[in-house]
Amino acid sequence: MADDPTTPSNPADEPWQERWQAFCAQLERTAQTVLASAPPGELHRAEGLRYVGRIARHALQRFIEERDPAAPVLGGLPKLGGDNPDYVYTGATISPDYEYRLTGTLGDATYLGFGSYSGEVGTEEGLRLSGYLDGADLESDPDGRFEVIISATEQEKNWLPMTSETTQLMVRELLLDRREQRSAALEIETRSGQDTASPFLPEGYAARLDDAGRYVEGAIAQFLDWSSHLASRPNHVGPLDPELAAGAQGDPHTHYYGGYFQVANDEALVIRFTPPQCEYWNLQLCNHWLESLDRPQHRVSINHHNAQRRPGGEVVVVVSQQPPPATQAPLNWLDAAGHDQGCMFFRQVGTPDPCSPVCRVVNRKELNGS
Repeated sequence: MADDPTTPSNPADEPWQERWQAFCAQLERTAQTVLASAPPGELHRAEGLRYVGRIARHALQRFIEERDPAAPVLGGLPKLGGDNPDYVYTGATISPDYEYRLTGTLGDATYLGFGSYSGEVGTEEGLRLSGYLDGADLESDPDGRFEVIISATEQEKNWLPMTSETTQLMVRELLLDRREQRSAALEIETRSGQDTASPFLPEGYAARLDDAGRYVEGAIAQFLDWSSHLASRPNHVGPLDPELAAGAQGDPHTHYYGGYFQVANDEALVIRFTPPQCEYWNLQLCNHWLESLDRPQHRVSINHHNAQRRPGGEVVVVVSQQPPPATQAPLNWLDAAGHDQGCMFFRQVGTPDPCSPVCRVVNRKELNGS
């Protein structure tokens, strides 16, 4: 006698249900870890729980909805690990079992980089760069149209290499004026042009829930270590610890500096530096969880394009919760957006000689003499 399809199945026979419960338990464990490590104040705690939700949303999208490398989907990336507010980040799941064609039309990006990666943040291996194509080496037609081949086999031009362990693509676009500049239009397909997604299977769903849960727990744990390390030396900006950077390799042409601000309402952090000759630099604020602070509502970053400079090229940046008083000398204000503490990142791209900023905390009344 055939089984009645309307008869409910035994939950004990459904591995995906058990995995869903395990995924929810991982979220709760992660949320409790975040709350236990939060700085004092309801703002930091609320942002911490929002952060867990954001990473969970990304994990479900990436590991379940957009997991299949046979039918790649370009999607945005979350605020994670000190995301740069000047960058548009795009990613996709890929595999060396396929060759891909990434096509597009150049927008107004000042800098464009294509990276293939293996491993994953939040794991012992970490996120590892497996291939890179600099936008400066990209060949395009007079109308700005281009085609990039992503493969493990070398190509004649516009080639982004993969290794036998590559799992993901990441594209970085630098837009110096996000309100006015156009992002590149990008599309990806398998080189055969016959993208065929695998059918949805309960068994596969269960395994992908495991991957999503591990990602949430592991990624957040990794970057909690970053926050803790940076917060141990407040009001300082210096080269990012190599051991931290090794777990989340980024753009190979970028020097990454990290820091932490801690200012009371009547204080300001003054940061001075003379930028080197380089393609791009920026200084940005993040919350304690390494999420870039919200823009355009607040000015939370500054770069080589919009910074005011003093004679000799020095840049003076003020980080505070209130605007600094008017002064004759130019001050570049970064709005802490109600935060009394948080992380900072300083990027310098395309220079052999990066600079180290000098920082000091002052009373806001003293800024007239800065």
